[in-house]
Amino acid sequence: MPMERRHIANHVLNSVGECAYEWDIESDSFQWSEGTETLLCLTSVDQVATSRQFNSLLLPTTESTRNDAVMSSKEIDDGRGVAYRLQYALSAKTLGTSSDIWVEDVGRWYAGRDGIPNRAHGIVRLINERRAADEKRDRLARYDPLTGIFNRAHLNLSLEDTFSEIKITGEPASFMVVGLEHFDLINSVYGYETGDAVIAEVAKRIQENLRDRDIIGRFSGAKIGIILPECGDRDLLVAGYRILNLLRENVVTTESGPIAVSVSIGGVLMPQNARDSQQVFMAAHQALAESRRARDASIVVFQPDPEKDAEKLRAAHMAEKVVSALKERRIHLAWQPVVDAKTSKVEFHEALIRLESTDGDSLVAGDFVSIAQRLGLIRLVDHHALDLALETLIKAPTAKFSLNVSFETACDPEWLSKLAHTIANRRDVAERLIIEITESYAADSLPEALQFIQSVKDLGCKVALDDFGAGFTSFRNLKSLPFDIIKVDGQFVDNLESSNENQKFIKALVDLASLFDAKTVVEWVEDDATTGLLRDWGVDYLQGFKFGKPLRELPWPVED
Repeated sequence: MPMERRHIANHVLNSVGECAYEWDIESDSFQWSEGTETLLCLTSVDQVATSRQFNSLLLPTTESTRNDAVMSSKEIDDGRGVAYRLQYALSAKTLGTSSDIWVEDVGRWYAGRDGIPNRAHGIVRLINERRAADEKRDRLARYDPLTGIFNRAHLNLSLEDTFSEIKITGEPASFMVVGLEHFDLINSVYGYETGDAVIAEVAKRIQENLRDRDIIGRFSGAKIGIILPECGDRDLLVAGYRILNLLRENVVTTESGPIAVSVSIGGVLMPQNARDSQQVFMAAHQALAESRRARDASIVVFQPDPEKDAEKLRAAHMAEKVVSALKERRIHLAWQPVVDAKTSKVEFHEALIRLESTDGDSLVAGDFVSIAQRLGLIRLVDHHALDLALETLIKAPTAKFSLNVSFETACDPEWLSKLAHTIANRRDVAERLIIEITESYAADSLPEALQFIQSVKDLGCKVALDDFGAGFTSFRNLKSLPFDIIKVDGQFVDNLESSNENQKFIKALVDLASLFDAKTVVEWVEDDATTGLLRDWGVDYLQGFKFGKPLRELPWPVED
């Protein structure tokens, strides 16, 4: 290459942070482009005249050198050479620089007649900025940016490593979750910046008082997880109380002023009470919840409870049944008549949810609704029930029935929107539908209940208060909620002939309902004697096996 063109090429290489080399492998000698010594912070290019000299400048922890990449290659040169690419760092200590110099080495080696590499050429480019960015991304992937401790993902990986060590050493380990109390209050009173400062300081204090082999990470917003290797039950309690005392004795100083910190701790022993990271997290959370129920600033170590475990297993199986039944449309409605107390003529029906299992059994609402509520599935069930109800009202013009809605769904604007959209131009549909909500919902969420009831009535539907007597609705609340129908909880029908208290309750309710111009329904009626008493007291409607069991077949004619 002419001198001028070579000078331009060298200038271009240097300007983009690169230098080029030719390597005679047989004689182990290098030819470097101009400016190499400046780029690599060398006193002279003679410092890298051979591969041995070059390798002496690398970090001692370098895993693979250029020699390794070329001489250990399993590929065969077909005349076009064999490419290689690797990254490594020149040691700051060796070069006398303030920091290590990270480079990427990209080249191609060529073989001699014997197939052995005998020459190579390549480019060495600076990648300090890229390396710093990679390290930052790696740090963000492993550490919580606020506290500087591990994030939850890496805490989980560390737990898996701990279980692997337990299998090898046989030594027990422990895990604890430290939960800050009243953290939402700190955020609302002092602001989120102060809340962040508190959690960061708490994490710092805990970390400074752990053993070198202990591992700490941010489990969630106001919870910190700690892995304690070689730590049994007694050591776990000692470590927990040490943390409690550490945080209790010293307030946290913030720009908003000093803040006293209180924590609760839940711990779990490994592997006897948890055999994988998922079980560890669940057990520690359960222990933390028990600690918080006991009192602030306490530690509870998880203890297995066979009955609770069995209940969780049953709940999990039932949840699986509910999800599969929804997918396969095995959840349907059954219809039970509600009759006029005076004439025993059917006035309307109640739509009762049923789940048909794969073995042909039909599960009633009591078998799965409460579990669906706890696991967040009730909204899906209620939406499906509404679809079935609206479909029935449209195809059966004489159908009239009530439909239960859970508290969770009553707060769901999508459910109400679906109802409104369907009956917007079908006033006859709205007039034949009664929406039931439970007394417990009305008592606990009066403003929300009032808004929901009014919205449903504005659409033209009636509203019933279900299970009255099971909750704690006051006279004042009942007066403020415009119910059309009040349904008495069936427990008040048990031993009605001999229970003076139940008799007084039902009589009082009938009088009360008349003041609000509401109709009354009594459930669980099964015999003539109960029917006679309720009729004499002025109850409007009766429901129970005396008048018919819930049946899946539609009790109304259907239009084509």
